[in-house]
Amino acid sequence: MPKIEPLLIGGKAIEEWDRLWVRVEGGLKHYQPKLRHQFGLYRISQNGQIMALGTGTDKDGGLAKRLSDFHRPSPSGRNYHAGALINENLDSLKVEVLITGSDRHAPEIGQQLKTPMVRLHQPVWTVTNAPFMRKG
Repeated sequence: MPKIEPLLIGGKAIEEWDRLWVRVEGGLKHYQPKLRHQFGLYRISQNGQIMALGTGTDKDGGLAKRLSDFHRPSPSGRNYHAGALINENLDSLKVEVLITGSDRHAPEIGQQLKTPMVRLHQPVWTVTNAPFMRKG
């Protein structure tokens, strides 16, 4: 019987990527300039439970821009279910990032990792492709 090879993304299996999460000191309370030219995924937890998982792959700001979207005055980062809940709970959330790099391939690797990581971690607030609709 042939051996089944694991899915590789950016040369690593999902399990290898999953060991590379790093906590972001200060979380969502402050802009994170060290993440400005870094691309990858963010993972947000509350009381030890993973609540949201997404990507920071914007070429103009990377993970720093994406994380700042949750607390800046413009609602662009909050027009969906998880984003709105993140904004409402900023003070009680912990943030980790999985950096895929800073080169031109890093955003694509981050995008490719999102679905397998969502399947693996099943974040409570992340609803794939579901816009957030506020009542009233």
